[in-house]
Amino acid sequence: MKRKLLSLFLVLVLVSAALPLPAAADNTGVCFSATNDTLLDLSSAAVYSGGGVYVPSRLFSAFGIYYSYFSSSATGMLYTSSRQIFFDANAGNCYDSNGNYYSATAILHNDQIYVPVGWTCRYFGLTYSFISGIGYGDIVRVKNGSEVLTDSQFLDAATSLMRSRYNEYIGSSVTTPTPAPTPAPTAAPVEEKEEGKSGSTTLCFIGLPSSTVLDQLGKHNFHACFFLTAEEISAEPNLVRRTYCAGNDLGVYCKSDPESEFPAAAKALFEVVQVSPTLMTSPSAAAKVCAEYGQSHACAYYTQQNAVSAATSSASAVTTQLEKANGHITLTLVSGSGTNKLIASLLQYLTTKKFTVLPLLETGV
Repeated sequence: MKRKLLSLFLVLVLVSAALPLPAAADNTGVCFSATNDTLLDLSSAAVYSGGGVYVPSRLFSAFGIYYSYFSSSATGMLYTSSRQIFFDANAGNCYDSNGNYYSATAILHNDQIYVPVGWTCRYFGLTYSFISGIGYGDIVRVKNGSEVLTDSQFLDAATSLMRSRYNEYIGSSVTTPTPAPTPAPTAAPVEEKEEGKSGSTTLCFIGLPSSTVLDQLGKHNFHACFFLTAEEISAEPNLVRRTYCAGNDLGVYCKSDPESEFPAAAKALFEVVQVSPTLMTSPSAAAKVCAEYGQSHACAYYTQQNAVSAATSSASAVTTQLEKANGHITLTLVSGSGTNKLIASLLQYLTTKKFTVLPLLETGV
């Protein structure tokens, strides 16, 4: 009992000794999140609450710290192979796997668990810094020692992207916070032409992603749906956790027999990430039986659209489809060496052309 009281006292000392949070320097109320040298999209923005800064739990997946959420109890879990911590948003406390309670609290924001950045960084051996902005928001930067840029260098490098994202966030077409000189007559038309058309797409993958695919999706803050077999889930549980914790959706891929394959994959998926799948797909030869199975088991069947051959390694073959598309287009890619080669160019194209990448929804398949 004395040991637990002493532990709690030390935790309180650490919390009280934390650096005070600087006020938002530019008074925008916006605070970007960043991991090492990567600025995250505003969908992962930090929030201010009670004088502290809170970040989405999934942000820490960039450092191999996985996340699960239990909606019935509004509890989020962050964990590695050696450390686990549970944040109970309703009770306003957190505890580890040994039953030790801590004074740190999490908040429920937009149906996500947000955790105190300073406390969480200390618990998992990370560091963070607060970078005052210059008119487009501040930055909370979480680091593990692998960063290359100093905070001032990072702010300089990120300012242009921050400005663009901030202006989109407030719904403004103005590119600078103060009046700028009138551009040359050719400037506006050239910029509009280079940006091209803006559309929307959904990315679906058959099979486990490689680190290359996940890294590229994270770089552009895009999310996809990955259809997996029971064998893939059981063989690579850590990769499945990383995929899910990065914000991607997971479905089941049935090769031929959904009666046996779907329950096995669903069980394996729940054991790894505590999620029950609601999406499934299959080769065209098994489409009819799988679609019927899905209908009778409250699982939406995805009919693969705009399939990209596993042998395709050039992004131009895919971007050509996107150029011809009118409205929304769903792409189906096969995980493998070909996809690894084209993924960087494909995602850069989507970013440059200002495509919105939408999730695959049960109601839309």
